[in-house]
Parts: sequence; structure tokens; C-alpha cells
Amino acid sequence: MIRLRRQFLSQLLIAGLLVPAAFAAKEDPHDTLNKAFQQSDLWTQGPVKLAAKLTMPHVKPDGSDVTLDYTLSWAGPDRWRAEWSSGGPVEVTMLNNGKLSYMNTQPNPVVQLLQFEAALAAVDGNNPAGPYTIPPLALDSKTKIDTTKKKVNNIDARCLAFGDPLQTYCIDPATGHVLSVSMSINGVQFAGFEYSDYTASGNVQYPQTVKVTYAGKLLEEGKITISRDPLPDATFVVPDKSTTTDFKSCADVGKNFTAPRLSRSVPPKMPEAAAKAKKYGLVWVLGTVGKDGSVTKATMIGGDPDLNTAATDAVKQYRYSPYMRCGEAVEFTEMVAVPFMPPQKLPEEPSPTK
Repeated sequence: MIRLRRQFLSQLLIAGLLVPAAFAAKEDPHDTLNKAFQQSDLWTQGPVKLAAKLTMPHVKPDGSDVTLDYTLSWAGPDRWRAEWSSGGPVEVTMLNNGKLSYMNTQPNPVVQLLQFEAALAAVDGNNPAGPYTIPPLALDSKTKIDTTKKKVNNIDARCLAFGDPLQTYCIDPATGHVLSVSMSINGVQFAGFEYSDYTASGNVQYPQTVKVTYAGKLLEEGKITISRDPLPDATFVVPDKSTTTDFKSCADVGKNFTAPRLSRSVPPKMPEAAAKAKKYGLVWVLGTVGKDGSVTKATMIGGDPDLNTAATDAVKQYRYSPYMRCGEAVEFTEMVAVPFMPPQKLPEEPSPTK
């Protein structure tokens, strides 16, 4: 199931394909992000099918890989289907005429699958017209963005950092392609997405390889293909045993939304037993946020079980501004990384002045 308006006209068309203009080094970072998101926006040119073959290396007990198939079938901003499968459906999320259906054969959502979905959403800024239940980036012209330079895949990238937790987008200034996205807490990077092998699809450019990392380690890699064949009506039949909720949409949802913002977060209370056992790190919590911005459900999907209650209790106290779509508030999901950090070493007492 990790938001931004599309505010700029299409780039130059040459031979029918989009050829990104070089991004000026002193260009406003908000403009740079908007242009990069637009370049990978698949959801504006009619029906599209995105298929990904996902590999999670060395996760089975015998050290072998796990592979899954992920398919996005998009007929419009109010009609799409996202399906994970492995010899049969594992998880299906579908929007059809304002009704959002969800089916999962697992006890809880799988964090690795959510992270890959977040990686795909990040490359176009979580476009609200796309096949996502996570909301668009809460990013506007007033958002403070810090700009640095960094080598990414031997490219001198322009990196733009904003938000809390800190999100850093590194963009190729020559092509406008998003090369990487990283998330950091207290200056420590804990998750990242990497994009490469861009190819043309209609008038946009999209990566054919997407990698998800955690603390510098490869968690999963997806190989992507895109087609624009007609989608049969059978694609949008609601699976058995699905739950359904309202999720307002409209043809111009990309211009008719307000992204939610986190208005209150609460640090977790470290359990005494876990502190004695020195159990620190991140806990992933999937929060369901109601129409009023309160967290109605919090489920741990990754991390040390001994930190479960403390993490979910903290997230349940979070508050957001409402996520507005087409004039109505909607429920949404948010994947939250809750840090349990070891005590900071106290600074040395300053020497007395003479």
C-alpha cells in the first residue's frame, strides 16, 4: 500500500518521446522535484499495466530467494487494481468508482511488500491519481528544502532533503530522473530506494529496475515492464473475502486534493525489560488514519516483538490533518518507522574557566 501536486507542463517532445531538459543548478528545488515527478507520471495517458518481478534475496531458511509478482492495472484515477501473487493472489487492493476493496491471505500486511509499493509511489511523488492508498507528499512552495550534491551511480546528483523523518531525493540534473530516495532519523539513514534503467513509456520515462535497501543492505529488487493494452472488465471484479471502504476519487483528483500533514507525534516509551536487554532499533507500524486525522488502528509489521506494544501505543496517539480528495475527507494508511534509540552519551563536563 511513503505526496505532491503536478504543477508543470510537459517537457519538450522530440521524435514523439519526452526528452528532459537539463535542470539548472540554481533552479528552485520545488520546481526540480515537480519536474522529476512529472517525468515518471504514468497515470495521465490512458490505461496502463505495470508488472514487476520482485526478488527478496536469501530470505528462506536454506538461504534461497523468494520471488513474487506485482501487477498494477490502472484504467483511471477512480479504477485501478494492485495485486501481489505467488502461484495465486496474496494481496489485492482495488479502487472502483469510489469503493476501495482489500484482500490479504496473510495475517498482517508484509512490510517488504509495502516498502516496494512505497518505492514505486515515491518516484512520482505519490501522485493521488495513481494506484496508491498512501497519501501524496505534504510538500508545497513553503516547504524548506536543503540542497546538496552527491555521487549516485557515478552521476553527480542534486539531492533535495525535506520533512521529518528526513526524505532525500537525489536527481540526475542532466535528465531529471530520480536516482534514489532515502529516509533518515536523527541523521541515521534507515531505508532507501534506488532507480535505474529508465525507459520511455509514451511521453514519460520510468525505471525498469527498483531496489529497496535497509541500513545499506539490499532487501528486494524489482524488474519492471510496462504495457498499455486495454484492460478487461474482469480485472476489476472484487475478490472474495474483501473488505470495502469509501475512497473518494474523481477525474481531476491530481488537482483536487489536500495532502495530510502530521500535526502531532508521540515518542515511544521504552519498555524496561527491553532496555535492560538492550533491544534497540526501528519498529515498522502500519497506521490506519480516519477521516478526522486520528489513528484508528496501529499494527506492527516489522521489528522486535518486545517493542510492539510501545510502538503501536505511540502511533495511536499521532494526529494528522485530514486527507482531502475531490472535496471529501478519506481514510488512509501510513507506514511509520518508530525509533527506539539507545541513551545518548552525556557530553563531558566542561572544564572550569579560569
